Amino acid sequence: MTSQQEEARNEKFGYVCRACSRCCAHKLIQVNPYEAARLARRTGQTIASFIANCTEEGGAYLKRTDDDVCIFLNEKGCSVHPDRPLVCRLYPLGRRAAPDGTEVWLKTVPHPQSEGEYTEKGTIADFIAAQGALPFMRAADEYAEWVRKADAVIQKEAEADEGEPIPNDLLDMDAAISTYCAQKGTGEPSDIEDRRKLHLEILYRQLDRFDGGDDD
Repeated sequence: MTSQQEEARNEKFGYVCRACSRCCAHKLIQVNPYEAARLARRTGQTIASFIANCTEEGGAYLKRTDDDVCIFLNEKGCSVHPDRPLVCRLYPLGRRAAPDGTEVWLKTVPHPQSEGEYTEKGTIADFIAAQGALPFMRAADEYAEWVRKADAVIQKEAEADEGEPIPNDLLDMDAAISTYCAQKGTGEPSDIEDRRKLHLEILYRQLDRFDGGDDD
């Protein structure tokens, strides 16, 4: 953690959630490949099926009902709570992370009928730790960094008017790992954090290939 991050996370902050579920409506809930993999496991689907059945815009956001409510909200609350995405874990905080690691934390205006309560008991660091958000923040930053580098490669290829598009199915963690391990003749890791690391390694290998490097 950088000194800037530590200072930003030491800001006084607390929030008492009373599970009114009003934060689950009228929101675009973004997901990345790590979150999609966790939610697919939670719901007993392949990632491809999860993306098809439970997301919008090709996997960018969780699907919503006709009433504009997250499809994973039921009468008991969030049905995927242990694997809920980062934006849900951080609510009512918003996080902006720059490529250099600089963080800005924003406090969102809650639903007018929200039963949650802002406090100053604790810090932002305490809150994100209590929400189990740190692995999700790390994954979000790592995938965002890969996307930035992939965009640069795509732009370079476009300017040169050559090459081929980077295949979208690379972002399907399960498919990418299955193909890679089959080619290498190795077993797939089962731990989700190990799979995240391997998936990112595969993504960077593929990016090197598209950028003219070796694909060993």
